[in-house]
Parts: sequence; C-alpha cells; structure tokens
Amino acid sequence: METFSTTVEKHKNNNQTNILNKTFNLIVEKGINNLTFNEIAKQSNIGVASVYRYFSNKSNLISNCAIFKLSNITKDIEEFITKLDLNERKAIDQFEALLNCYAIFFKKNKNFLKFLSEFDNYFTYNKMDKDIEKHYNELYKSFYIISKNIYIKGLNDKSFNKIENFDTFYFTITTSLLQACIKGAVNPSIIPLDSLISTENKIKTLIKVAINYCKRS
Repeated sequence: METFSTTVEKHKNNNQTNILNKTFNLIVEKGINNLTFNEIAKQSNIGVASVYRYFSNKSNLISNCAIFKLSNITKDIEEFITKLDLNERKAIDQFEALLNCYAIFFKKNKNFLKFLSEFDNYFTYNKMDKDIEKHYNELYKSFYIISKNIYIKGLNDKSFNKIENFDTFYFTITTSLLQACIKGAVNPSIIPLDSLISTENKIKTLIKVAINYCKRS
C-alpha cells in the first residue's frame, strides 16, 4: 500500500513530466521566444503557480526540458548500440556503426533537432544554471567515452591510425554531424546549393571522411 508521501511524490513527478513534455511540444511548434508559463500551464492543465513551483524561471524550465529529452534520446541510442553487438567487430567498424547512429537519429528525431536549435540559440544569449550545465554536458560525454574506448581498441587491433589529437578529431566530427542534422531538420534549403545535396547524403559523406581519416590502410 502506498503511503501519502509516496503518492504525493508520484503526483509531483507526473506533473513535472507533463510540464516538460508540453514545454518541448510548444518550443518545437512556436519557438522559445513565444514560450510563456501561462501557455504551458494551460496546455498542462494545471495552474501557473504550479509551473513556477517546479521550475523557478524560463531558463530553468528550458534547461530541465533539454536534459529530460536528451536523457530519453541517450537511452534509445545506447540500446541501439547494444543491439549492434559491437564487441564482435573490429574497432573501425564499431566506430562507423556508432557514427551511423547520427543518420538514424536524424530520420527519427527531427522534432528534437528543432528543439536543440532553439535551445542553442537561446543559451547563446542567456546564462544556464551551472548544475544543469554540468548534467547536460555529462549526457554528451557518455558517447565520447564509448568512442575513446573504441579508438584505444583500434590501436591494439591495428584497424585505426594513430590520431594526433583524438579529442579534437572526435568533437570536430560529431559537432559537424549534429549541425548537419539540425540544419536539415530546421532549414534544409537556405541557399540554392543546399538543395543539390540531401541531408542524408551530407551525413553519409561526413561519416566516410571520418572513417577514411582514421582507418589504417
């Protein structure tokens, strides 16, 4: 039998999840600049005071929304990586499979990419809470650690070239892939040249460049 405190905590968590989901949908639909606590409360079917009780201000709400959604995406990608059975492959093939997650991610999560575009633009001009920033960065770091371990394995199985600075290489490639995904989801054809190459082909090309750079011949 649930105690009163357990019931209250579950209700609180349900309310927070509901608010974060509605916030995400509103940002994707209308953009962060048009986001208001009144509209969030209306969409969430709760009072405005309740929204403020859970999230002190707009920046806090948006940051928590990003962590909430990114956590879910991270779990999905980690499950996908587990199903790849990477341990049975050479390191270079593992790395290619990992980078291919971006191509799959782009097809399945365009709304999240639109959200990320809004999120990045917003926090270019607004300060993020330090604790939330740390949590946000930790979620991204998990994929870096997987990649670094694959690289070390690649040096041992001789499928990888020795890279002068793996961190620079990794973050350059993954940032480029992520930006290609975001641009494809938000503004696929700003200039006429954009229409000549699909986002999918841009992603595939970036992955080929990365693999050719690290693959030992």
